[in-house]
Amino acid sequence: MSDSARSTQATSARSRTYRLFMTREGRYLLVTALMGGIVGYLLGLNSAYVEMNAGKLALQQSRAENQKMKSEMAGENVKAGAMESGIAKLQATLDELVPSENTYNIKANQSLIVGGGRLTVGLIGAPTNDSVTLNINGKRQSLGTGDVLNVVAADGQTNCQVRVQSFDMFKAVVTATCGRR
Repeated sequence: MSDSARSTQATSARSRTYRLFMTREGRYLLVTALMGGIVGYLLGLNSAYVEMNAGKLALQQSRAENQKMKSEMAGENVKAGAMESGIAKLQATLDELVPSENTYNIKANQSLIVGGGRLTVGLIGAPTNDSVTLNINGKRQSLGTGDVLNVVAADGQTNCQVRVQSFDMFKAVVTATCGRR
């Protein structure tokens, strides 16, 4: 193919396109395509703007709900702490009224039979600042807080242990346990 033949084909192809857009219908087609592209671009921008604002609003709402939940949780934690404090006070009062197993509150000049009936423990007089005087199976013993006294029960076959847990001006708290030798 020669240069003139190529030139004629390019000119004829160019002239078809040129003729399409140079007619009134072709210009309308070109303007309509450009307007459609611009409108589509603007609609896409608007849609992105609306979605972005909706996301910002949802984020603000979730932050507000988060703050509300945190304040509610803090209030519930305060309530739970108050309840735990109340329970601890009630437990302490209950323990004082009903001591645990083998623990006895002995008042001044009072005797109790303890250790399954194997020991008699009595508080002689009021406690002093640093000790209490206990009568254990007829023998006087001076003991301080935390002191432990090992005693052979009256039957001779049982060892008992008497421990002073605490005392104040009016009473002594004593633990007594017994077991076979």
